[in-house]
Amino acid sequence: MNNVIYIDIKNYESAFNEFNDKYISDSLFNYITGECTKSKNIIIKITNVKENNQERLYEAIRYTFKEKYNNYVKIDKFDDLYRFLLLVLGNLFVILNQIFGIYFLKEIMLVAAWVVIWETIYDFLFKSNDRKNTRKMYKSLFNAIVEFD
Repeated sequence: MNNVIYIDIKNYESAFNEFNDKYISDSLFNYITGECTKSKNIIIKITNVKENNQERLYEAIRYTFKEKYNNYVKIDKFDDLYRFLLLVLGNLFVILNQIFGIYFLKEIMLVAAWVVIWETIYDFLFKSNDRKNTRKMYKSLFNAIVEFD
């Protein structure tokens, strides 16, 4: 099933970021991502753009979503390392819990272990899932078919 996003450009220059015209504007970005559904086949149909300006807008759309996708890939790599380190730290706290002979320190290490392990599980189940869905959306938008009328 295709997801078709219709865009009517009223002002060609407002479609671009005011500080860097390699990117599309925030309002256009928000509109496209808001209209995007969980479809791999996305078609963006744009009207009211002169033929000599179409390539520039096409490149800005692709560049914007490619950069967003690449940023999410970097975040995921960092997050995987972060989760691994938290898991190691949680296991270290469990081991320290067994080593300490003082009741108070044993309890602190046990609570710290469960907090760190829970943070790892929470990040894996909830945060990373949202981020991966967003990353997939950006990849779909990066690979979207852009048609001009």
